Amino acid sequence: MPVTRRTGEMTGAAARRRRLSGGELDLTPMIDVTFLLLIFFMVASTMQSTPSLDLPPAENSRGVESAGAIVITVLDGGAGPARLILGDGRGAEGTLEQISDYVAEGVAAGKRRVILKVEGDVPSGTVQEVTRRVTKIDGIDLYLGVGEARQR
Repeated sequence: MPVTRRTGEMTGAAARRRRLSGGELDLTPMIDVTFLLLIFFMVASTMQSTPSLDLPPAENSRGVESAGAIVITVLDGGAGPARLILGDGRGAEGTLEQISDYVAEGVAAGKRRVILKVEGDVPSGTVQEVTRRVTKIDGIDLYLGVGEARQR
């Protein structure tokens, strides 16, 4: 046991062992291991903003007449955000903020049906956001059509 000359006290690991002999546990190594595990899982895991869903194909469906309906087309934007077309694929390109106004104008013109046409590659989070904004308007019937996803 190393002892200092002046005070006669123990130093180093022997002093630590003697202090903890009263039934106490040294938590420092356990905390170190916990932080190492936390760092490992943070580095090794991948974050996914919107989960991709593989929905089964529809077996039975009923067509909806698009004449006299409010149509919003959502196209895959590739690497960028999805493109919103205010119309049946031929209208003006719009933003998420314009959707509620577009639907409200259609309802004011006497149109109750809203058809949301979505390409299969559009993320589900985008579809949810568009649906949320469309359903803010009262008095509509919402119909959703989703195309096939492209094979990659």
